[in-house]
Amino acid sequence: IKSTALGRRLGLSDSQIRRDLALCGEFGKRGVGYNVAGLVGALRKALGTDGQWNTVLIGLGNLGNALVRYRGFQQQGFVLRAIFEAEAAKFGANLTDTHINGVPVYDVQRLEELLPGLNVQMAILAVPASAAQGLVNRLADLGISGILNFAPVSLSIPDSVQSVDVDLAVELQRLAFAVVNAAQSDI
Repeated sequence: IKSTALGRRLGLSDSQIRRDLALCGEFGKRGVGYNVAGLVGALRKALGTDGQWNTVLIGLGNLGNALVRYRGFQQQGFVLRAIFEAEAAKFGANLTDTHINGVPVYDVQRLEELLPGLNVQMAILAVPASAAQGLVNRLADLGISGILNFAPVSLSIPDSVQSVDVDLAVELQRLAFAVVNAAQSDI
C-alpha cells in the first residue's frame, strides 16, 4: 500500500504517514509503497502487541460475561487465563470446576493463591466501583503490570502498574460530540 492511500484512509497527508512510519524504522520502498504484512508486523512489534499477553478477568457480571466471550482478545494475542468472581453462584459451590469458553472461573478470594501460578501480566477489572480499589491494591501486590479498568471510578494506581480506564458513558459523549460536529459541518 502506498503512503497516499494510507493517508487518505486516515485523514492525514502522505508525507505525515511517511514521517510517522520512519520513526519506527524503514518499512517502505520509494515509488513502490509498503508491504502490508511486513508493516503490520513491524507496527505490532513497535507497539508491543506482537507477542502473547496472559490476562485475567476480575468480575463476571453483565460486562464481564460479554468480555469473556469476545474473540478479539485471543486474535490480538491476549490470552484469558482465568476469571475471578465474588458471587459463589457464578464460580460453583464447593470449588467445583466451572469454565466459560474454556476459561476457569474461581472465587476472587483465591486470587493470591492462584494468580502467581498463571504467569499473568495484565488484568481486566469489570467490578463495581466499591470493590475496584481493593482489587487494584491486591493485583499490584501480586505483580500485575497493567490493568484495564471498566469500574466506574477513578483509582489510585501504584507507579509500578500501568492502567487504562474505559468509561462507556464518556465514550458515548465522545460519539455524541462527533455526531453533532459532523451534522454541523454538513450545514
